[in-house]
Formats: sequence, structure tokens, C-alpha cells
Amino acid sequence: MAALMFRNVLSKLSQLQITPIKSLRPNGIISCTSSANYVLQAQAIEKCAIRMLRSEASNNFEGTKLNASQQTSAKPQQEVLENQHESEIAITKETIAKVNSQIELNSHGRLFAVIHLAGKQRRVTDGDLIMIEGAHPADVGDVIRAEKVLLLGSRDFTLIGRPLLRPDLVRVEATVVEKSLTHTKTVFRNRRRKNTRSINFCRSHFSIMRINCVRLEGLVDQRPEIEGVDGRIF
Repeated sequence: MAALMFRNVLSKLSQLQITPIKSLRPNGIISCTSSANYVLQAQAIEKCAIRMLRSEASNNFEGTKLNASQQTSAKPQQEVLENQHESEIAITKETIAKVNSQIELNSHGRLFAVIHLAGKQRRVTDGDLIMIEGAHPADVGDVIRAEKVLLLGSRDFTLIGRPLLRPDLVRVEATVVEKSLTHTKTVFRNRRRKNTRSINFCRSHFSIMRINCVRLEGLVDQRPEIEGVDGRIF
């Protein structure tokens, strides 16, 4: 604002025609002050005002940043959430009751699950065949249980783990039906202008498993009174 005002004054001074002012000094020399001197003085004042405004603006900006950082650091890292509204709690209880009623009556239909097995996530349902790459310790005919169940869904509802569902709530079992080697892969390497060539053959292990069952064994939002680690694989 001040810089704009000084620029306006400077433009007005440049348009005026000021006659030189003569003054007598004590030593007897007559000095003249022309309009050019006024313009130079106004320009110097304008530059000084611009420097002052810039320094003041930078100081205000740094002060604002400091206050914002202090306010941010003063805020608590954790926030305490109040209880949900009574209507939301009622809707949640009603939904859980409907899901539990379908589980008790076994009217949920066909179930599917997302499991984490051998480093990969797979969507499986009853009767599916899945291939596990690499050497697996289970032999043909062994029944294994998938402990890491990330999600289970049906026709009307879906249960999502955080990150896993409880082992006493869902059960996914599979049977190893085949263990073999993949088809032969040819690996050919050639180095140009080096007269070097190599041919290798590679076959890797794999296992095929059939999903026996994907079922619910408990009710939602209800934990058993006694919990153990029987059958767990750590």
C-alpha cells in the first residue's frame, strides 16, 4: 500500500514543472534545487519503503509459520472419540442379529473366502482347485487348514478381518491331491561376439489342493469363554 502511494507521488512529481529554488548559503554560495533532485529523493524514499515492507512481510510470515507449528505441536497425538449415537448402535445390533440368525439357521447360502496361503492371497470356495508353487511340506492326501482368513462373504453379508478373522469363527480346509513338477523350461543364454552359449533345463515343484469346506463355526460378536491354541500353526 505504501509503495503504491509513493509511486503515485513520484508520477505526479515527474509531471510537474518545478522552477529551481535558489538559496543563499552562509559562505555566500547560491545553491539551486531542481525538480530532478525531488524525483531522485522520492525514488530513494520509495526504495527504502519497499525494503521495509518486504522485511515486515517476511517477519509476519515467519511468525505465522511459528504460531502454526506451535499450535500443531500443541495438539494431542490421540483423540478420544465419543460413544456412537444411540440410533447407530441400534442399527449395528440389528445387523449383527440378522447375520447371527442366518448363521444359526444355515440360510446364508454358499460362502467364499479370501485366504493368505504360501505368500499369496486367493479367493476360494467349496470344490475349488488351487495350485501352490514351490515345495510344500504336506504330502498327498493330507488335510490342511488355512489359518489366515482375510475375508468371508455370502449372498447377504461380508465379514472383513482386521486383518484376520478369528479362527473360532471361520474354518477353511483343503486336501492335497497332487504334488509334481512343472513342464520343462529351456533357458538359453548367448553372449554376442564371445562365442559363449549355454542351455539349461529347469523344472519347479508345485502342489494342487482342493478346497473341502468354507464354513462358519461361530456367531458374530460372540467369543467363546475358553480359548486355546490347539491345532494352531505358528
